[in-house]
Amino acid sequence: MKMKFLMEWVTKHLNTLVIVLLGIITFAHMGSISLWDQDEAAYAGFAKSMLKSDNWLIPEFMWSEIHRKTPLHFWMIALGYKFFGISEFAVRLPAALSIFSTYLIVYFWGGKLFGKKTGLIAMLVLATSIFVPVLAKISVTDGGLLFFSTLCGLAIVEIINHRKYWAVLVFWISFALALLLKGPPIVIFTAVFAGILVILHPSRKNLIILHPWFFLPLALLPLFLWGYFASQRDGGVLINWMLDWYILKRINGSVLGQTGPPGLHFVFLIAFFTPYIALFPTAFWKLITGILKDKGENLLLGAWFVAGWLFYEFSPSKLPAYAVVAHVPMAIMISKIIVEHLKNNTRPIKSLIVVQVLIACLVVAALFGATVFMEFSSTLQWITAVFAMGMTTAWITLFRKRESKHFFTAIIGLNLTFQFVIWVVILPLVDNYKDSTRKVSEFIASEAKSESEIIIGNTTGHPPSLPFYLSSNFSSMVDTIPESDFLIKFRSELPVVLILTLEQKNQLNTMDSSLYYKEISSFFVDRKGKANYFITMNEAAKK
Repeated sequence: MKMKFLMEWVTKHLNTLVIVLLGIITFAHMGSISLWDQDEAAYAGFAKSMLKSDNWLIPEFMWSEIHRKTPLHFWMIALGYKFFGISEFAVRLPAALSIFSTYLIVYFWGGKLFGKKTGLIAMLVLATSIFVPVLAKISVTDGGLLFFSTLCGLAIVEIINHRKYWAVLVFWISFALALLLKGPPIVIFTAVFAGILVILHPSRKNLIILHPWFFLPLALLPLFLWGYFASQRDGGVLINWMLDWYILKRINGSVLGQTGPPGLHFVFLIAFFTPYIALFPTAFWKLITGILKDKGENLLLGAWFVAGWLFYEFSPSKLPAYAVVAHVPMAIMISKIIVEHLKNNTRPIKSLIVVQVLIACLVVAALFGATVFMEFSSTLQWITAVFAMGMTTAWITLFRKRESKHFFTAIIGLNLTFQFVIWVVILPLVDNYKDSTRKVSEFIASEAKSESEIIIGNTTGHPPSLPFYLSSNFSSMVDTIPESDFLIKFRSELPVVLILTLEQKNQLNTMDSSLYYKEISSFFVDRKGKANYFITMNEAAKK
Protein backbone atom coordinates (compact mmCIF):
# COMPACT_ATOMS: atom_id res chain seq x y z
CA MET A 1 0.00 0.00 0.00
CA LYS A 2 2.83 2.38 0.89
CA MET A 3 4.67 1.53 -2.34
CA LYS A 4 1.53 2.26 -4.37
CA PHE A 5 1.09 5.61 -2.61
CA LEU A 6 4.76 6.44 -3.23
CA MET A 7 4.47 5.64 -6.94
CA GLU A 8 1.33 7.75 -7.25
CA TRP A 9 3.04 10.64 -5.46
CA VAL A 10 6.12 10.39 -7.72
CA THR A 11 3.93 10.28 -10.84
CA LYS A 12 1.94 13.31 -9.68
CA HIS A 13 5.05 15.36 -8.90
CA LEU A 14 7.33 13.95 -11.63
CA ASN A 15 7.86 17.27 -13.42
CA THR A 16 8.83 19.00 -10.18
CA LEU A 17 11.23 16.17 -9.29
CA VAL A 18 12.83 16.43 -12.73
CA ILE A 19 13.39 20.17 -12.24
CA VAL A 20 14.90 19.51 -8.79
CA LEU A 21 17.24 16.92 -10.32
CA LEU A 22 18.32 19.38 -13.01
CA GLY A 23 18.94 21.93 -10.27
CA ILE A 24 21.17 19.47 -8.39
CA ILE A 25 23.16 18.72 -11.55
CA THR A 26 23.44 22.40 -12.46
CA PHE A 27 24.47 23.79 -9.08
CA ALA A 28 26.49 20.87 -7.67
CA HIS A 29 30.04 21.71 -6.53
CA MET A 30 29.82 25.32 -7.72
CA GLY A 31 31.94 26.56 -4.84
CA SER A 32 34.42 23.70 -4.51
CA ILE A 33 35.88 23.25 -8.00
CA SER A 34 38.96 25.37 -8.72
CA LEU A 35 38.74 28.05 -11.42
CA TRP A 36 39.11 27.07 -15.06
CA ASP A 37 41.74 28.87 -17.11
CA GLN A 38 41.66 30.96 -19.16
CA ASP A 39 38.33 32.81 -19.50
CA GLU A 40 36.61 31.98 -16.21
CA ALA A 41 39.63 32.90 -14.11
CA ALA A 42 40.10 36.14 -16.07
CA TYR A 43 36.46 37.13 -15.56
CA ALA A 44 36.78 36.33 -11.86
CA GLY A 45 39.81 38.62 -11.75
CA PHE A 46 38.06 41.45 -13.60
CA ALA A 47 35.20 41.41 -11.11
CA LYS A 48 37.63 41.27 -8.19
CA SER A 49 39.55 44.28 -9.50
CA MET A 50 36.33 46.23 -10.10
CA LEU A 51 35.22 45.59 -6.54
CA LYS A 52 38.54 46.56 -5.00
CA SER A 53 39.40 49.53 -7.23
CA ASP A 54 35.85 50.85 -7.68
CA ASN A 55 36.59 51.09 -11.41
CA TRP A 56 33.48 49.50 -12.91
CA LEU A 57 34.17 50.64 -16.48
CA ILE A 58 37.48 49.11 -17.54
CA PRO A 59 38.06 45.37 -16.94
CA GLU A 60 41.64 44.95 -15.73
CA PHE A 61 43.49 42.00 -14.24
CA MET A 62 46.90 40.42 -14.46
CA TRP A 63 47.42 38.13 -17.48
CA SER A 64 43.85 38.77 -18.70
CA GLU A 65 44.05 41.53 -21.31
CA ILE A 66 42.81 39.43 -24.25
CA HIS A 67 39.73 38.34 -22.29
CA ARG A 68 38.24 41.83 -21.87
CA LYS A 69 34.61 42.17 -22.93
CA THR A 70 31.58 44.35 -22.37
CA PRO A 71 31.05 44.45 -18.59
CA LEU A 72 27.69 42.93 -17.60
CA HIS A 73 29.07 39.49 -16.78
CA PHE A 74 31.82 41.00 -14.61
CA TRP A 75 29.29 43.21 -12.84
CA MET A 76 27.14 40.17 -12.03
CA ILE A 77 30.13 38.29 -10.62
CA ALA A 78 31.11 41.34 -8.55
CA LEU A 79 27.54 41.51 -7.23
CA GLY A 80 27.91 37.87 -6.21
CA TYR A 81 31.13 38.78 -4.39
CA LYS A 82 29.24 41.40 -2.39
CA PHE A 83 26.64 38.88 -1.22
CA PHE A 84 28.68 35.67 -0.92
CA GLY A 85 32.27 36.85 -0.64
CA ILE A 86 35.04 36.39 -3.18
CA SER A 87 34.76 32.72 -4.05
CA GLU A 88 34.29 30.21 -6.86
CA PHE A 89 30.60 30.03 -5.91
CA ALA A 90 30.09 33.74 -6.56
CA VAL A 91 32.05 33.52 -9.81
CA ARG A 92 29.85 30.74 -11.19
CA LEU A 93 26.48 31.86 -9.87
CA PRO A 94 25.55 34.08 -12.88
CA ALA A 95 26.36 31.33 -15.38
CA ALA A 96 24.58 28.58 -13.42
CA LEU A 97 21.49 30.73 -12.90
CA SER A 98 21.47 31.64 -16.60
CA ILE A 99 21.53 28.01 -17.74
CA PHE A 100 19.02 26.79 -15.17
CA SER A 101 16.71 29.70 -16.05
CA THR A 102 17.05 28.77 -19.72
CA TYR A 103 15.84 25.25 -18.88
CA LEU A 104 12.85 26.69 -17.04
CA ILE A 105 11.77 29.15 -19.73
CA VAL A 106 12.05 26.41 -22.37
CA TYR A 107 9.80 24.28 -20.18
CA PHE A 108 7.21 26.87 -19.16
CA TRP A 109 7.19 29.38 -22.02
CA GLY A 110 8.23 26.86 -24.66
CA GLY A 111 5.52 24.52 -23.35
CA LYS A 112 2.94 27.28 -23.70
CA LEU A 113 3.94 27.95 -27.32
CA PHE A 114 4.70 24.44 -28.59
CA GLY A 115 2.79 22.18 -26.19
CA LYS A 116 3.37 21.25 -22.55
CA LYS A 117 4.85 17.83 -23.26
CA THR A 118 7.10 19.32 -25.94
CA GLY A 119 8.35 21.95 -23.48
CA LEU A 120 9.15 19.35 -20.83
CA ILE A 121 11.03 17.07 -23.20
CA ALA A 122 12.83 20.02 -24.85
CA MET A 123 14.07 21.13 -21.43
CA LEU A 124 15.41 17.63 -20.77
CA VAL A 125 17.00 17.33 -24.23
CA LEU A 126 18.76 20.67 -23.77
CA ALA A 127 19.88 19.76 -20.24
CA THR A 128 21.27 16.40 -21.37
CA SER A 129 23.01 17.61 -24.51
CA ILE A 130 26.80 17.79 -24.31
CA PHE A 131 27.64 21.49 -24.45
CA VAL A 132 24.91 23.50 -22.71
CA PRO A 133 25.40 21.91 -19.25
CA VAL A 134 29.11 22.81 -19.49
CA LEU A 135 28.13 26.49 -19.63
CA ALA A 136 26.61 26.16 -16.15
CA LYS A 137 29.91 24.85 -14.78
CA ILE A 138 32.29 27.41 -16.31
CA SER A 139 31.48 31.07 -15.77
CA VAL A 140 31.75 32.44 -19.30
CA THR A 141 29.48 34.90 -21.07
CA ASP A 142 27.88 32.28 -23.33
CA GLY A 143 25.53 31.03 -20.60
CA GLY A 144 24.04 34.49 -20.21
CA LEU A 145 23.94 34.95 -23.98
CA LEU A 146 21.97 31.70 -24.34
CA PHE A 147 19.50 32.86 -21.68
CA PHE A 148 18.88 36.30 -23.20
CA SER A 149 18.77 35.00 -26.78
CA THR A 150 16.26 32.32 -25.76
CA LEU A 151 14.06 35.03 -24.25
CA CYS A 152 14.38 37.03 -27.49
CA GLY A 153 13.57 33.97 -29.60
CA LEU A 154 10.51 32.99 -27.57
CA ALA A 155 9.34 36.62 -27.53
CA ILE A 156 9.46 36.73 -31.34
CA VAL A 157 7.46 33.49 -31.53
CA GLU A 158 4.94 34.91 -29.05
CA ILE A 159 4.59 38.11 -31.09
CA ILE A 160 4.23 36.27 -34.39
CA ASN A 161 1.61 33.88 -33.00
CA HIS A 162 -0.29 36.06 -30.55
CA ARG A 163 0.82 39.72 -30.99
CA LYS A 164 1.44 40.17 -27.27
CA TYR A 165 2.77 43.58 -26.25
CA TRP A 166 4.35 42.26 -23.04
CA ALA A 167 6.58 40.10 -25.25
CA VAL A 168 7.89 43.29 -26.87
CA LEU A 169 9.21 44.44 -23.49
CA VAL A 170 10.75 41.01 -22.83
CA PHE A 171 12.45 41.13 -26.24
CA TRP A 172 13.98 44.58 -25.94
CA ILE A 173 15.09 44.23 -22.30
CA SER A 174 16.75 40.90 -23.14
CA PHE A 175 18.28 42.41 -26.28
CA ALA A 176 19.75 45.35 -24.34
CA LEU A 177 21.20 43.10 -21.63
CA ALA A 178 22.67 40.70 -24.19
CA LEU A 179 24.35 43.65 -25.90
CA LEU A 180 25.90 44.73 -22.62
CA LEU A 181 26.92 41.13 -21.97
CA LYS A 182 28.57 40.19 -25.27
CA GLY A 183 27.85 42.77 -27.96
CA PRO A 184 27.21 41.81 -31.64
CA PRO A 185 25.96 38.16 -31.41
CA ILE A 186 22.47 39.18 -30.26
CA VAL A 187 22.22 41.68 -33.13
CA ILE A 188 23.16 39.02 -35.69
CA PHE A 189 20.73 36.49 -34.25
CA THR A 190 17.67 38.70 -33.91
CA ALA A 191 18.21 40.49 -37.24
CA VAL A 192 18.46 37.21 -39.20
CA PHE A 193 15.58 35.59 -37.28
CA ALA A 194 13.23 38.52 -37.76
CA GLY A 195 14.41 39.01 -41.35
CA ILE A 196 13.53 35.43 -42.36
CA LEU A 197 10.09 35.77 -40.77
CA VAL A 198 9.44 39.13 -42.46
CA ILE A 199 10.11 37.47 -45.82
CA LEU A 200 8.38 34.12 -45.30
CA HIS A 201 5.88 34.09 -42.42
CA PRO A 202 2.21 34.85 -43.18
CA SER A 203 1.85 36.72 -39.87
CA ARG A 204 4.88 38.93 -40.57
CA LYS A 205 2.86 42.08 -39.89
CA ASN A 206 2.70 41.18 -36.20
CA LEU A 207 6.40 42.00 -35.95
CA ILE A 208 5.58 45.67 -36.50
CA ILE A 209 4.78 46.00 -32.79
CA LEU A 210 8.50 45.59 -32.06
CA HIS A 211 8.86 49.21 -33.31
CA PRO A 212 12.66 48.99 -33.76
CA TRP A 213 12.84 52.67 -34.84
CA PHE A 214 11.86 53.56 -31.28
CA PHE A 215 13.06 50.69 -29.08
CA LEU A 216 16.40 49.93 -30.78
CA PRO A 217 18.00 53.27 -29.77
CA LEU A 218 16.78 52.70 -26.21
CA ALA A 219 18.22 49.17 -26.19
CA LEU A 220 21.56 50.48 -27.47
CA LEU A 221 21.69 53.18 -24.79
CA PRO A 222 23.19 51.10 -21.90
CA LEU A 223 26.00 49.84 -24.15
CA PHE A 224 26.57 53.33 -25.55
CA LEU A 225 26.73 54.88 -22.07
CA TRP A 226 29.22 52.29 -20.87
CA GLY A 227 31.34 52.82 -23.99
CA TYR A 228 31.20 56.59 -23.59
CA PHE A 229 32.25 56.65 -19.94
CA ALA A 230 34.88 53.96 -20.51
CA SER A 231 36.35 56.07 -23.32
CA GLN A 232 36.31 59.14 -21.09
CA ARG A 233 38.38 57.18 -18.60
CA ASP A 234 41.01 55.66 -20.92
CA GLY A 235 40.81 57.80 -24.04
CA GLY A 236 39.04 55.13 -26.11
CA VAL A 237 41.82 52.54 -25.83
CA LEU A 238 39.56 49.69 -24.66
CA ILE A 239 36.77 50.35 -27.18
CA ASN A 240 39.21 50.55 -30.09
CA TRP A 241 40.90 47.35 -28.97
CA MET A 242 37.55 45.53 -28.69
CA LEU A 243 36.44 46.67 -32.15
CA ASP A 244 39.69 45.33 -33.57
CA TRP A 245 39.88 42.09 -31.53
CA TYR A 246 36.24 41.01 -31.53
CA ILE A 247 35.03 42.30 -34.89
CA LEU A 248 37.72 43.20 -37.44
CA LYS A 249 40.08 40.31 -36.66
CA ARG A 250 37.23 37.79 -36.69
CA ILE A 251 35.87 39.09 -39.98
CA ASN A 252 39.27 39.06 -41.69
CA GLY A 253 40.70 35.95 -40.07
CA SER A 254 40.93 34.16 -36.75
CA VAL A 255 42.41 34.80 -33.33
CA LEU A 256 44.58 32.44 -31.28
CA GLY A 257 44.34 29.81 -34.01
CA GLN A 258 40.60 29.36 -33.46
CA THR A 259 39.66 28.69 -37.06
CA GLY A 260 38.18 26.05 -39.33
CA PRO A 261 36.33 25.51 -42.62
CA PRO A 262 32.62 26.09 -43.29
CA GLY A 263 30.67 23.18 -41.87
CA LEU A 264 32.68 22.97 -38.67
CA HIS A 265 29.80 24.28 -36.54
CA PHE A 266 27.53 21.63 -38.05
CA VAL A 267 30.05 19.03 -36.88
CA PHE A 268 29.98 20.65 -33.43
CA LEU A 269 26.17 20.42 -33.41
CA ILE A 270 26.28 16.72 -34.28
CA ALA A 271 28.79 16.13 -31.48
CA PHE A 272 26.82 18.12 -28.92
CA PHE A 273 23.58 16.29 -29.70
CA THR A 274 25.06 12.79 -29.85
CA PRO A 275 22.87 11.81 -26.86
CA TYR A 276 19.99 12.12 -29.36
CA ILE A 277 21.84 11.27 -32.57
CA ALA A 278 19.06 8.86 -33.64
CA LEU A 279 16.74 11.88 -33.87
CA PHE A 280 19.22 14.52 -35.03
CA PRO A 281 19.06 13.92 -38.83
CA THR A 282 15.25 14.19 -38.87
CA ALA A 283 15.33 17.24 -36.62
CA PHE A 284 17.93 18.99 -38.76
CA TRP A 285 16.00 18.20 -41.95
CA LYS A 286 12.75 19.51 -40.49
CA LEU A 287 14.45 22.71 -39.33
CA ILE A 288 15.97 23.43 -42.74
CA THR A 289 13.02 22.40 -44.91
CA GLY A 290 10.60 24.05 -42.50
CA ILE A 291 11.84 27.43 -43.66
CA LEU A 292 10.74 26.76 -47.24
CA LYS A 293 7.83 24.34 -46.88
CA ASP A 294 6.10 25.29 -43.63
CA LYS A 295 4.13 28.30 -42.48
CA GLY A 296 3.79 27.30 -38.83
CA GLU A 297 5.99 25.98 -36.02
CA ASN A 298 8.64 24.42 -38.24
CA LEU A 299 9.19 27.74 -40.01
CA LEU A 300 9.59 29.51 -36.68
CA LEU A 301 12.00 26.93 -35.31
CA GLY A 302 13.87 26.67 -38.60
CA ALA A 303 14.36 30.44 -38.80
CA TRP A 304 15.50 30.47 -35.16
CA PHE A 305 17.97 27.66 -35.83
CA VAL A 306 19.43 29.18 -38.99
CA ALA A 307 19.72 32.60 -37.34
CA GLY A 308 21.73 31.09 -34.49
CA TRP A 309 23.93 28.86 -36.63
CA LEU A 310 24.48 29.59 -40.33
CA PHE A 311 26.28 32.96 -40.09
CA TYR A 312 29.12 31.45 -38.07
CA GLU A 313 29.82 28.77 -40.68
CA PHE A 314 31.18 31.53 -42.94
CA SER A 315 33.17 33.32 -40.26
CA PRO A 316 36.86 32.33 -40.38
CA SER A 317 37.01 32.49 -36.57
CA LYS A 318 35.55 29.37 -34.98
CA LEU A 319 34.67 28.40 -31.41
CA PRO A 320 32.04 25.84 -30.31
CA ALA A 321 30.15 28.47 -28.32
CA TYR A 322 29.49 30.74 -31.30
CA ALA A 323 26.42 28.78 -32.44
CA VAL A 324 25.06 27.95 -28.96
CA VAL A 325 21.89 29.98 -29.70
CA ALA A 326 20.90 27.28 -32.21
CA HIS A 327 20.81 24.60 -29.50
CA VAL A 328 17.41 25.67 -28.17
CA PRO A 329 15.43 25.30 -31.43
CA MET A 330 17.25 22.02 -32.09
CA ALA A 331 16.19 20.74 -28.65
CA ILE A 332 12.60 21.83 -29.25
CA MET A 333 12.52 20.14 -32.66
CA ILE A 334 13.95 16.90 -31.25
CA SER A 335 11.27 17.11 -28.56
CA LYS A 336 8.54 17.56 -31.18
CA ILE A 337 9.78 14.46 -32.98
CA ILE A 338 9.77 12.44 -29.75
CA VAL A 339 6.20 13.57 -29.03
CA GLU A 340 5.21 12.54 -32.56
CA HIS A 341 6.81 9.11 -32.10
CA LEU A 342 5.00 8.68 -28.79
CA LYS A 343 1.70 9.65 -30.37
CA ASN A 344 2.10 7.20 -33.27
CA ASN A 345 3.98 4.53 -31.27
CA THR A 346 6.84 4.58 -33.80
CA ARG A 347 10.64 4.57 -33.53
CA PRO A 348 13.58 6.05 -35.44
CA ILE A 349 14.99 3.72 -38.10
CA LYS A 350 16.98 0.80 -36.68
CA SER A 351 20.33 1.89 -38.12
CA LEU A 352 20.13 5.25 -36.32
CA ILE A 353 19.32 3.53 -33.03
CA VAL A 354 22.38 1.30 -33.58
CA VAL A 355 24.51 4.42 -34.10
CA GLN A 356 22.99 5.95 -30.95
CA VAL A 357 23.91 2.89 -28.85
CA LEU A 358 27.40 2.55 -30.34
CA ILE A 359 28.26 6.20 -29.73
CA ALA A 360 26.95 6.06 -26.16
CA CYS A 361 29.05 2.98 -25.44
CA LEU A 362 32.14 4.54 -27.06
CA VAL A 363 31.76 7.72 -25.00
CA VAL A 364 31.68 5.94 -21.65
CA ALA A 365 34.50 3.63 -22.75
CA ALA A 366 36.57 6.68 -23.76
CA LEU A 367 35.84 8.24 -20.38
CA PHE A 368 37.28 5.20 -18.63
CA GLY A 369 40.22 5.10 -21.06
CA ALA A 370 41.03 8.74 -20.30
CA THR A 371 41.31 8.04 -16.56
CA VAL A 372 43.78 5.23 -17.28
CA PHE A 373 45.80 7.14 -19.89
CA MET A 374 46.10 10.24 -17.68
CA GLU A 375 47.04 8.09 -14.67
CA PHE A 376 44.17 9.23 -12.48
CA SER A 377 43.60 7.63 -9.08
CA SER A 378 42.49 4.03 -8.81
CA THR A 379 39.29 5.23 -7.11
CA LEU A 380 38.38 7.33 -10.12
CA GLN A 381 39.32 4.52 -12.49
CA TRP A 382 37.09 2.08 -10.61
CA ILE A 383 34.17 4.52 -10.61
CA THR A 384 34.45 5.18 -14.34
CA ALA A 385 34.90 1.47 -15.07
CA VAL A 386 31.73 0.53 -13.19
CA PHE A 387 29.92 3.46 -14.76
CA ALA A 388 31.06 2.47 -18.26
CA MET A 389 29.99 -1.15 -17.80
CA GLY A 390 26.64 -0.15 -16.31
CA MET A 391 25.84 2.37 -19.05
CA THR A 392 26.96 -0.03 -21.79
CA THR A 393 24.70 -2.75 -20.41
CA ALA A 394 21.80 -0.32 -20.12
CA TRP A 395 22.17 0.95 -23.71
CA ILE A 396 22.41 -2.56 -25.15
CA THR A 397 19.34 -3.60 -23.14
CA LEU A 398 17.51 -0.53 -24.41
CA PHE A 399 18.33 -1.47 -28.00
CA ARG A 400 16.92 -4.94 -27.47
CA LYS A 401 13.78 -3.42 -25.87
CA ARG A 402 13.40 -0.65 -28.45
CA GLU A 403 9.75 -1.49 -29.04
CA SER A 404 8.90 -0.85 -25.39
CA LYS A 405 6.54 2.04 -24.69
CA HIS A 406 9.20 3.40 -22.33
CA PHE A 407 11.88 3.60 -25.05
CA PHE A 408 12.17 7.40 -25.20
CA THR A 409 11.81 7.78 -21.44
CA ALA A 410 14.72 5.36 -21.05
CA ILE A 411 16.91 7.36 -23.50
CA ILE A 412 16.31 10.56 -21.54
CA GLY A 413 16.83 8.72 -18.26
CA LEU A 414 20.18 7.30 -19.38
CA ASN A 415 21.31 10.73 -20.58
CA LEU A 416 20.29 12.25 -17.24
CA THR A 417 22.27 9.54 -15.46
CA PHE A 418 25.31 10.39 -17.58
CA GLN A 419 25.03 14.09 -16.68
CA PHE A 420 24.56 13.32 -12.98
CA VAL A 421 27.59 11.04 -12.76
CA ILE A 422 29.84 13.42 -14.73
CA TRP A 423 28.98 16.61 -12.83
CA VAL A 424 28.07 15.34 -9.37
CA VAL A 425 30.34 12.29 -8.92
CA ILE A 426 33.33 12.54 -11.26
CA LEU A 427 34.00 16.29 -11.49
CA PRO A 428 35.15 16.77 -7.85
CA LEU A 429 37.50 13.79 -8.20
CA VAL A 430 39.02 15.23 -11.38
CA ASP A 431 39.56 18.67 -9.85
CA ASN A 432 42.56 17.41 -7.89
CA TYR A 433 44.36 17.03 -11.21
CA LYS A 434 43.85 20.63 -12.39
CA ASP A 435 44.02 22.81 -9.29
CA SER A 436 47.75 23.51 -8.94
CA THR A 437 47.33 27.30 -8.98
CA ARG A 438 44.94 27.14 -6.03
CA LYS A 439 47.25 24.75 -4.18
CA VAL A 440 50.21 27.06 -4.80
CA SER A 441 48.30 29.97 -3.26
CA GLU A 442 47.10 27.90 -0.30
CA PHE A 443 50.60 26.64 0.43
CA ILE A 444 52.16 30.11 0.28
CA ALA A 445 49.36 31.59 2.39
CA SER A 446 49.94 28.95 5.04
CA GLU A 447 53.72 29.41 5.14
CA ALA A 448 54.46 33.04 4.23
CA LYS A 449 53.68 36.41 5.80
CA SER A 450 50.98 38.45 4.10
CA GLU A 451 53.40 41.32 3.43
CA SER A 452 55.68 39.06 1.38
CA GLU A 453 56.47 39.98 -2.22
CA ILE A 454 55.48 37.19 -4.60
CA ILE A 455 57.84 36.90 -7.56
CA ILE A 456 56.26 34.78 -10.29
CA GLY A 457 59.03 33.35 -12.40
CA ASN A 458 56.89 30.52 -13.74
CA THR A 459 54.55 32.34 -16.14
CA THR A 460 53.91 29.32 -18.37
CA GLY A 461 50.54 29.75 -20.07
CA HIS A 462 49.82 32.90 -18.04
CA PRO A 463 46.90 31.25 -16.16
CA PRO A 464 44.84 34.09 -14.62
CA SER A 465 43.81 31.77 -11.80
CA LEU A 466 47.31 32.00 -10.30
CA PRO A 467 47.26 35.77 -9.62
CA PHE A 468 43.55 35.49 -8.70
CA TYR A 469 44.21 33.05 -5.88
CA LEU A 470 47.45 34.73 -4.78
CA SER A 471 45.77 38.15 -4.60
CA SER A 472 43.43 36.87 -1.89
CA ASN A 473 46.32 36.93 0.60
CA PHE A 474 49.09 38.99 -0.99
CA SER A 475 49.04 42.48 -2.46
CA SER A 476 52.53 42.51 -4.00
CA MET A 477 53.01 40.31 -7.08
CA VAL A 478 55.49 40.80 -9.92
CA ASP A 479 56.26 38.74 -13.01
CA THR A 480 58.76 40.94 -14.85
CA ILE A 481 61.94 40.59 -12.77
CA PRO A 482 64.91 39.20 -14.78
CA GLU A 483 65.92 35.70 -13.73
CA SER A 484 69.42 36.99 -12.94
CA ASP A 485 67.89 39.08 -10.12
CA PHE A 486 65.98 36.24 -8.43
CA LEU A 487 68.80 35.42 -6.01
CA ILE A 488 69.47 39.10 -5.28
CA LYS A 489 65.82 39.64 -4.32
CA PHE A 490 65.78 36.38 -2.39
CA ARG A 491 68.82 37.37 -0.29
CA SER A 492 67.43 40.79 0.59
CA GLU A 493 66.09 41.52 4.05
CA LEU A 494 62.57 41.91 2.68
CA PRO A 495 60.15 38.93 2.71
CA VAL A 496 60.22 37.27 -0.72
CA VAL A 497 58.55 34.17 -2.20
CA LEU A 498 59.68 32.73 -5.53
CA ILE A 499 57.44 30.66 -7.82
CA LEU A 500 59.70 29.00 -10.40
CA THR A 501 59.85 26.59 -13.30
CA LEU A 502 62.04 23.49 -13.10
CA GLU A 503 64.68 25.19 -15.25
CA GLN A 504 64.68 28.30 -13.06
CA LYS A 505 64.90 26.17 -9.93
CA ASN A 506 67.88 24.23 -11.33
CA GLN A 507 69.61 27.42 -12.35
CA LEU A 508 69.12 28.91 -8.90
CA ASN A 509 70.47 25.73 -7.33
CA THR A 510 73.77 26.19 -9.15
CA MET A 511 74.15 29.46 -7.21
CA ASP A 512 72.73 28.27 -3.90
CA SER A 513 72.24 24.54 -3.39
CA SER A 514 70.88 24.96 0.14
CA LEU A 515 67.47 26.22 -0.94
CA TYR A 516 64.39 24.11 -0.17
CA TYR A 517 61.57 23.90 -2.73
CA LYS A 518 57.96 22.80 -2.50
CA GLU A 519 56.82 21.23 -5.78
CA ILE A 520 53.14 21.48 -6.79
CA SER A 521 51.92 20.08 -10.11
CA SER A 522 48.74 19.42 -12.05
CA PHE A 523 47.52 19.25 -15.62
CA PHE A 524 46.88 22.37 -17.66
CA VAL A 525 43.24 22.62 -18.73
CA ASP A 526 43.82 24.95 -21.69
CA ARG A 527 46.89 23.32 -23.23
CA LYS A 528 48.89 20.09 -23.24
CA GLY A 529 51.26 19.10 -20.51
CA LYS A 530 51.60 19.78 -16.81
CA ALA A 531 51.92 22.92 -14.75
CA ASN A 532 54.91 22.37 -12.44
CA TYR A 533 55.53 25.03 -9.80
CA PHE A 534 58.57 25.13 -7.50
CA ILE A 535 58.12 27.41 -4.47
CA THR A 536 60.78 28.71 -2.14
CA MET A 537 60.84 31.61 0.32
CA ASN A 538 63.50 33.40 2.33
CA GLU A 539 63.61 33.48 6.12
CA ALA A 540 62.05 36.94 6.27
CA ALA A 541 58.94 35.64 4.51
CA LYS A 542 58.33 32.66 6.78
CA LYS A 543 55.66 32.93 9.45
